[in-house]
Amino acid sequence: MKATSKIIVKLCLSVALLAVAVPAGAVQINFTGGTVVLADGSTGTTNNSLNFSNVAYYDEGAFRLRFIDQSATSFSSYIGDYYNAGNDVIHGHWATGDYGTLTKILVTKLDGSAFDLNYFVLTSNTEVGGSLATGNEQAYIHASTDGVSSSYVETLPAENWGFPATQVFLGPQFDDIKAFWFTSGPRVDCFGMDNFYIDEEAPPAVPEPSTILLLGAGLAGLAVWRKRKAA
Repeated sequence: MKATSKIIVKLCLSVALLAVAVPAGAVQINFTGGTVVLADGSTGTTNNSLNFSNVAYYDEGAFRLRFIDQSATSFSSYIGDYYNAGNDVIHGHWATGDYGTLTKILVTKLDGSAFDLNYFVLTSNTEVGGSLATGNEQAYIHASTDGVSSSYVETLPAENWGFPATQVFLGPQFDDIKAFWFTSGPRVDCFGMDNFYIDEEAPPAVPEPSTILLLGAGLAGLAVWRKRKAA
């Protein structure tokens, strides 16, 4: 019985590690622990509890995310725990809406080299600020192979304000690029994102803990059955 329990524990741990493993060289920008630079030149560090407004740009690891704003209003750009959920995100208010003057969100690598963008999380894309999406929202992500001009444009899905969020998986058009950016069409107000996965394959849906335990138990049961059959 003890041996069987050990097998179950080992298999559960192995499956759990496989589910959360991150490939070597992969980058995940999750907006926590990076440097926020505000429009007035002051700086801060995100820590899953602070929320910074009137942000000029944000550096995390080898990447820089820059807000391009018509007049740098405090309502246009946020980085930090904007939704008061203990989770840092980026959030902005477009010039096409009622609150902000944001026109572009640009992401580049600090050394100018190319990278693959495979996945990110869309937390808000709403026509009405702080509300449910209407389905009329027109926001876009652009890929750029030269870092200057748009080489591909994709329309993003509408998304209700805040959590839960939507996973956005990107195709090969976002491989070997030097920049990507976001823009909006008519009537988009709130726009938020989290967790950019760069230079790695897009992750599958992470199994629930109960699913991992069931899978581990099933594998352990199969091993015991085979052992008894052999005996």
